[in-house]
Amino acid sequence: MRLFLVKQDERLVWVAALAHETMYAYVANTGKFHDNNALRNDFYMDRDFSYEEIGPADARRLIAQGVGTLDEDEYDEVLVEWRADPKPLDPADVLSMAAGYRA
Repeated sequence: MRLFLVKQDERLVWVAALAHETMYAYVANTGKFHDNNALRNDFYMDRDFSYEEIGPADARRLIAQGVGTLDEDEYDEVLVEWRADPKPLDPADVLSMAAGYRA
């Protein structure tokens, strides 16, 4: 599993994890990583965002800073979906898997 800081210009947008072509984004509102197919498509095709590979320590620090926090009113529909996600990933598990990743 590889970790990325996703940015739009200078704005920090997501802490993301890539595993077997599935992209997960950390959503601070839920405290979990969720499958984010739109982000996956951007990573492989669109590149509207920039992706900086990071390590688990950086990811932990960015998560603690609140990267991935969405406005509850503006993103209410997607947050309902993510809160109902039957298979979110716990940050501790994601960071642990990323720590074992070897390029």
